[in-house]
Amino acid sequence: MKPKPEQREAFDRLLDEVLRRGQELDLDGKTMAKRLPISAETLSRMKRRKNGDFATLDALGRLVGLRLAYVPDDDALETIRKGEFF
Repeated sequence: MKPKPEQREAFDRLLDEVLRRGQELDLDGKTMAKRLPISAETLSRMKRRKNGDFATLDALGRLVGLRLAYVPDDDALETIRKGEFF
């Protein structure tokens, strides 16, 4: 299945966050790739294409202390669910 533009944007934002967190921990992309292990080329391809395997993205995130999670798409709905709307 070919990813939609909004899916590419979401993937790109997530990957950017993972890489930013890696930099904060003094881990560059090449080091992160070695620790998984994936090739540096795979990581480069993920960045360039704004697409890739979510299992790899998840593993990269966990390497820097992040995890993937679904959140409600509607802030008002989430506020109501928490009982904080009124």
